[in-house]
Amino acid sequence: MFTDQDIESFLHGNDPEEFIVAIEYDYRENCVYKIKEIPGKGKEIRKDTFTPFAWVGDLRELNFYGGSKAAQKEAMTKHGITIDKLETHGNDRLQRGMTFMVKSLKGYRELIQFFREGGCDPWGDKTKDKVMILPPVEQYLISKEKRLFKGFENYEEVTRMVYDLETTALEPQHGRIFMIGIKTNKGYHRVIECMDESEERNAIIEFFKVINELKPSIIGGYNSANFDWHWIFERCRILGIDPKKICKSLHPDHSFTRKDSMLKLANEVENFTQTSIWGYNVIDIIHAVRRAQAINSSIKAAGLKYITQFINAEAPDRVYIDHTDIGPFYAKKEDFWLNIQNGKYKKVGVDSKIDEACGKRTDVYNKITGDKLVEMYLDDDLDETLKVDQEFNQGSFLLAAMIPTTYERVSTMGTATLWKMLMLAWSHKHGLAIPAKESKTDFVGGLSRLLKVGYSKNVLKLDFSSLYPSIQLVHDVFPDCDVTGAMKGMLSYFRNTRIKYKQLAEEFYTTDRKKSESYGNKQLPIKIFINSMFGALSAPQVYAWGDMYMGEQITCTGRQYLRQMIKFFMSKGYVPLVMDTDGVNFSKPEGVEDRVYIGKGLNWKVKEGKEYRGDDADVAEFNDIFMRGAMGLDCDGTWKSCINLARKNYATLEHEGKIKLNYSYGEKYIFNGNRNRSW
Repeated sequence: MFTDQDIESFLHGNDPEEFIVAIEYDYRENCVYKIKEIPGKGKEIRKDTFTPFAWVGDLRELNFYGGSKAAQKEAMTKHGITIDKLETHGNDRLQRGMTFMVKSLKGYRELIQFFREGGCDPWGDKTKDKVMILPPVEQYLISKEKRLFKGFENYEEVTRMVYDLETTALEPQHGRIFMIGIKTNKGYHRVIECMDESEERNAIIEFFKVINELKPSIIGGYNSANFDWHWIFERCRILGIDPKKICKSLHPDHSFTRKDSMLKLANEVENFTQTSIWGYNVIDIIHAVRRAQAINSSIKAAGLKYITQFINAEAPDRVYIDHTDIGPFYAKKEDFWLNIQNGKYKKVGVDSKIDEACGKRTDVYNKITGDKLVEMYLDDDLDETLKVDQEFNQGSFLLAAMIPTTYERVSTMGTATLWKMLMLAWSHKHGLAIPAKESKTDFVGGLSRLLKVGYSKNVLKLDFSSLYPSIQLVHDVFPDCDVTGAMKGMLSYFRNTRIKYKQLAEEFYTTDRKKSESYGNKQLPIKIFINSMFGALSAPQVYAWGDMYMGEQITCTGRQYLRQMIKFFMSKGYVPLVMDTDGVNFSKPEGVEDRVYIGKGLNWKVKEGKEYRGDDADVAEFNDIFMRGAMGLDCDGTWKSCINLARKNYATLEHEGKIKLNYSYGEKYIFNGNRNRSW
């Protein structure tokens, strides 16, 4: 068994090199370029080399080199090939898997050519479970044990640029760009305006010039993959601009590429076009929100306005303009009264009484032209995009610092693939074979039931802390093909790290709110990642270490814990309302606030000798009696009352007076007691 220090050193890369923000591979020179952002100095680019490799299983049935050992040996000499036998430790799935590592001392292209000359397409349907060749950047990070972003404490330290377009139509064939907004997390802000096509042409050129001057490590937009980049390159085509000439990358011989890609979302995928600029990380920030939405049912939509409100990042004077009004407001340049306190506006000249009243309240109302109003709207969009990026891509940043792949891929790949990359890196480091994949089968999942319809008061939501990974650790539910115990070691490390961050967030909550929030942001993506191991186990078609029997054992145990929780709290007078996989909503009994329980310290969530009161007393008692090791029950919130209509369809009255409707495809407040945005 490995120590937490062993796991930590592996995850963060044993190589000490810092400040790498991107890796690019040059097929012609057979080398990699390390792009570094040195604090206080800017960008630095350095060359490096590595030995490319492939995992290989039994190729005999593919008639490799016509079955001729002599022909294969001759090809090995020609392409600089060496072959190593990998460890299986007598495990059946490892013995049936990829048990050899093929390396080429002459480079990545020679490695590929070795297989193709032998009649084997490394990425063909017949060979996909017999040969595995990772992209060269991932091979470099694995073999050199390097990781991106080492040396950066948090996401805010990396230079990030966001941008947004305002257009006169939804499609570039029917309109044009009239405004480009650019902002960085380091204080740079600029709006490029263009009144006609000639100015639009210059604006697009200027946009790429700004990128070249700023040289941010990360370039992001909101819904930019399928909208903003599409607009930019299509308008270049219409205006006769060669984008390869104006898109200055960090290498004089390389520009940009665009290719079809997929965003992995639980059991679904979304197609998009990935724009890549050499030396930069180009991301679409909505992808991070969509991934969070796929695993967090409380996130009901992915629009920028909604998600900004969801994370409570909306400025009180935020300007909203309906998308149908943006173009006309800019073009007509009519006058508006702007309420500088709440961002609301009214057109001048519509009502003389309003004009008179607003004219007298210069401390509240500013007269502003439509084009300036649109600029303020664009500026607010940029501010919110940066905030959402900071909130939701903090997780991708932390994962990219541990997983040997590009930041662009971390931002879009599924969690099963993320775990796969970790285990591939571990197997490479320890000379282990890759297990044979299992077939995917169905099994019974978690419990989800509506137990009481109608009105209930004094509602308490209880859920288990990371139920499935906790079950794995407590009951040792891991596949036997993980012969070194890496999965358990990594899961335990991630869990301990998350607990440490949560404790630090609580410790600094009253003394240093910013530091507290920073630790809180760090623990959240770790929570999401450890919870995703169950999904990886249940996806053997992606994750070679997947084990459907283990997945079924986890969900079965989870259902038992859920029933145990319901039985205990019903004995205390609670009424169960809704149960969903890892939690239950209860109606609290009368007099619960008078209850007292002295903690015995038998569970990590309960302090010995501490006095717990109210429903906290019942939760602490449950944890002392039933929870062991990593297991633990938490209170996830309370409501004054709720009305349950159907499963995942209910209304809640919150303590501060807010009324929220929750339904299977969304949520909204119909009364917000704390918010007054009246004109």
